[in-house]
Amino acid sequence: MPHGLDVVPDKEAFASLCSGAATRADVLLLMGEPKHRLDDDRFLMYEWDVAYGYVLIGGGYSGAIIPVMAPHYFCLEFTPDSQLVRCEHLVGSLYAKPDKAIRRCMKQPEKPDEPDDAKEEPNEPDETK
Repeated sequence: MPHGLDVVPDKEAFASLCSGAATRADVLLLMGEPKHRLDDDRFLMYEWDVAYGYVLIGGGYSGAIIPVMAPHYFCLEFTPDSQLVRCEHLVGSLYAKPDKAIRRCMKQPEKPDEPDDAKEEPNEPDETK
């Protein structure tokens, strides 16, 4: 059974924050101090590890137990007047380093009506030559 190796925020806390009109003060009261404060507190990010199992390594009279872990990040974005506008739970080895999770947290979500091919315009061949 997976379990946290650090202070793990309660799933009910996630749900209550993401479903209503929470403010930055509400988040800090409920969740405590975040691990990362980004862009003048526009983004708050909580970080913890969850162990999904253990690997036993042994030989002779010595051995070690190594947890198999995955990092978890809870990213919250606020408006200039401190209203929560976005929350996202990032999980897994893709975000093994905090810098990747921070970049993902601070990236604006893509517009759902924008097709993937609209991001980059293909280079048209120059027919003037």
